[in-house]
Amino acid sequence: MHSGPVQFAWREPGCWRQFRTGVSLHSHTWHSREAIPIGNLAWTPPLSPREALALESGQIRSLGLEPLVSLTDHDDIEAGLRLRVLSDSRHTPISVEWTVPWQGTIFHLGLHQLPARRAHAVMGELRRITTHAAAAAIEGMLEWLHAGEETLIILNHPYWVEHGCRRAHHEEVLPCFLRRLRPFLHALELNGFRPWRENERVCALAQRAGLPLISGGDRHGLEPNANINLTQARTFAEFAEEVRHDVRSNVLFMPQYRRNLTARIARTVGEVVASRLNPMKPVLAPAPSLPVSSDTVTS
Repeated sequence: MHSGPVQFAWREPGCWRQFRTGVSLHSHTWHSREAIPIGNLAWTPPLSPREALALESGQIRSLGLEPLVSLTDHDDIEAGLRLRVLSDSRHTPISVEWTVPWQGTIFHLGLHQLPARRAHAVMGELRRITTHAAAAAIEGMLEWLHAGEETLIILNHPYWVEHGCRRAHHEEVLPCFLRRLRPFLHALELNGFRPWRENERVCALAQRAGLPLISGGDRHGLEPNANINLTQARTFAEFAEEVRHDVRSNVLFMPQYRRNLTARIARTVGEVVASRLNPMKPVLAPAPSLPVSSDTVTS
């Protein structure tokens, strides 16, 4: 089993130069509805699909790499659908972060590059399965998606616990979830918005499950994804083949991951509020740099 190295840009500057392409996985646009654990309040991220694509692509190009970007809103595929009607983004994957209820807790799966011609029907079925929470239907859908060679199925932030779920129960159910669905999962996510100690647990979990690790920035604001994948692939289909069949995945953590996580979250909240108060103001204005925290990650 070769899961590829996990590298850190601040420790190995230039390590990305041997690769052709950077892949941004798991980031959100204003088509995501984010719940606030107070009443029934909700918010949406500030970026449109085109702005999110530009932000993620710009970070990758700054490394001298060609970008592949897969946007995954919560239970919504509008971002990918809208980008594909534009000539300069017609090859954008249609992807989604799927909410999966399972035995009293909730997991999130990154489904990257759904079959384009059936995307609407697939998304409708995904929503229906989420509502009814039948394990057999979840397994059947993943088996069907797995049969599509160009689709990547990733378990996002395995140890993150949805509001309203109990952590002890979530962690008790997680191994059962993995055992049953392991044949249809292609990687476990190292999350760019979760603390390093949690990502270390994901590394151990991936080793036990025999699955590769993959990046997932989980960006909601104006800071680009804090990790990306490095590859020689020219298309998303080639990248999916690398992960699925060659079991090869090279993860690069970007400098922003080293910054204080609480400050990063606070800045995202501020960006969301600012975008609501000033809807006509350009949302991609440069953000101030954050202080580096020595205890965020020591690798």
